[in-house]
Amino acid sequence: MTPRPKILSAELFGGHQIRLYTPNGPICEDFSPWLLVEAPEDCNRAGLSGVTEILCLKGGGEFRYRAHFRTWSNFLEARGRLSEYGISHFHFNNPVRQHLILTGQTLFRDMRFDEVHRLQLDIETLTLDPQSPDARIIIIALSDNRGYEKILSARKDSEADLLRQLNRCLIERDPDTIEGHNLFDFDLPYLHIRAEHLQVPLPWGRDGSPLRVGHGLRSYKVGARNPNFRPAYIHGRHIIDTLQQLQRYDVAGRLESYGLKNAMRTLGLERESRTFVEGPDIAKTWHQDPDRLIAYALDDVRDVRSLSELVVPTEFYQTQILPYNFQDAALSGPGEKINALMVGLYMRRSLAVPRPRPSKSFGGGYTEIFASGVFNRVVKADVESLYPSIMLSHNIRPATDTENVFLPMLEHLTLRRLESKSQFQDAKTDTNRAYWDGLQSSYKILINSFYGYLAYGRANFNDYAAAEQVTTIGQDIARGLVESLRKQKAELIEVDTDGVYFVVPSHIDSKCEEHRFIESLSETLPKGIHLSHDGRFRGMISLKTKNYILIDYENTLTVKGSSLRSRRDERIFRAFIVDLAYLLVDNKHTEAASLYRDLARRLEETQIAPEDFCRWESVTEKTFANPSLRRLAAAAKGCKVGDKIAVYQKADGSLARIEHYAHDEDQAYLLRRLHNMAGRFKTLFNAHTFRRLFPLVQPQPKDQLTLF
Repeated sequence: MTPRPKILSAELFGGHQIRLYTPNGPICEDFSPWLLVEAPEDCNRAGLSGVTEILCLKGGGEFRYRAHFRTWSNFLEARGRLSEYGISHFHFNNPVRQHLILTGQTLFRDMRFDEVHRLQLDIETLTLDPQSPDARIIIIALSDNRGYEKILSARKDSEADLLRQLNRCLIERDPDTIEGHNLFDFDLPYLHIRAEHLQVPLPWGRDGSPLRVGHGLRSYKVGARNPNFRPAYIHGRHIIDTLQQLQRYDVAGRLESYGLKNAMRTLGLERESRTFVEGPDIAKTWHQDPDRLIAYALDDVRDVRSLSELVVPTEFYQTQILPYNFQDAALSGPGEKINALMVGLYMRRSLAVPRPRPSKSFGGGYTEIFASGVFNRVVKADVESLYPSIMLSHNIRPATDTENVFLPMLEHLTLRRLESKSQFQDAKTDTNRAYWDGLQSSYKILINSFYGYLAYGRANFNDYAAAEQVTTIGQDIARGLVESLRKQKAELIEVDTDGVYFVVPSHIDSKCEEHRFIESLSETLPKGIHLSHDGRFRGMISLKTKNYILIDYENTLTVKGSSLRSRRDERIFRAFIVDLAYLLVDNKHTEAASLYRDLARRLEETQIAPEDFCRWESVTEKTFANPSLRRLAAAAKGCKVGDKIAVYQKADGSLARIEHYAHDEDQAYLLRRLHNMAGRFKTLFNAHTFRRLFPLVQPQPKDQLTLF
């Protein structure tokens, strides 16, 4: 049997073929677009044209007939007509997904992340608005994961020449992916608009087609959020935005900002020799010290390359499992992915697919806080993959999965993950460790998505009763674990679905003893459920459910919970929370009071830079339409939707952009903000002690006389 070629990307070609790009060149395969209906008469009722065949599927699902079409345009017309007539049907809007589902093919099979040719792109411009009269691209920085680096600058060449040189570089390098930080919402739209203005085409596609930038918005999945972005497409290549992937990677909410510089610093990836230029200084630096700006741009693409190696591999290895192009896999939610796997298996076995069941509410996991305050010698025990383990051990699957595909798929992925974890632990080189870690992480995310799939409203095989059964069993296991810990004289702090924080019993002194203690607890759990040691901390501040601060034995601090951290908090106050937490964990209340009073004094004496007390706001349509946002609308005058602006509150109560700062900040407001930040720890003290340590400071009148 001839082995299938490695597929780098797949694209619709000619309406009835899929072109597969491989390391040895493109291959075309016949493609017949399809959708599912409940009865063959539905096609006649809607007057569908271009139908080549209607296949009857086996099994009990409602969608028992698969209609195939001559071309993609026939499919699009059919989809529209079925919707117009109100006829129930199921389809995938993506031709590549349809083809991969039926053929069982996937991209990058048996490839490693470092084998893919990844090119990084960054531009520097004189303005943020590409349609401004002064708009101009002055630097284009390129690098790739094969040692290539290139700077294109406007010191000698025109902007149009820069774009033509960029075209040549991309065609010659022929990358599989193009990476950048905020690529979708800045670099690509800017390049596209400037190219149109200068009448320079951007033929970046592997078929010579131009870069396409969408006019509307699309969303991508980040946990429970669905942020919008402006989509872009390059035929035969994948666009990967590390800003988006960083957000998907940061599931624990560790990062306070997703800017490239902050991320590199927080994640420990920053290089000592890195050149920095602040955004407002780019134009000035270009005119006064262009070499410095060139070095800065080159460092940006190097940073993107390093960041990508951390935050992108999981999505890459998922693409080896899913019927998705890489770019789509990097944007889609877990529910969609599991649904594509389920439907794919049913389609390849010619099985009927059910309709999604109506949503139904049910109880969640067991969450409880047992104690608040400051604790030392804290351990977190985690029930490994609790819900997937429950589904496997109790044989819980969707009732509509009549062919029993769900659990075997989950079991297969679980076994593959265990094999990958074993290989990761045994790996001798960094390259092999990175490969196996990326692989096991991709399996882990998919495995943990199976429970959520049961309660996903758009899932064909959803089952709310099965989801409720899983959570009920999970609650019983968590309560049993809590009882075991009580019997062992551990001090319980908080339990949350599949993990519990506790102070270890007094007789346990070392990390090894902690592990043995947790292993002994694990033996008390039901068969198939395993408890693991998931972290040890010298200090923990517990305030309320899911709101706490952890400090490990290497002094790394983690803040969890919306009452303790928000990306809307000013930088100076986020830093204050961190500094204060270190002192409170060690019961250094006198030093905590000094920290508070010192910051209050510096705010009074205007010693804080405006960049540290401003906050960032996104300009949206609501900014100018919502009466409650009139202060922000006034500050955003002259800006357009999509811009991000830094604002501060002036002494007269209005908001102003940071570039208009005139030493006119509202000191009373900032001092109240400081007091409120300290108030987040109020539950640690009685009322008198809190007032003594953190009194509300009132600013002194500017003209007040003093004896000193």
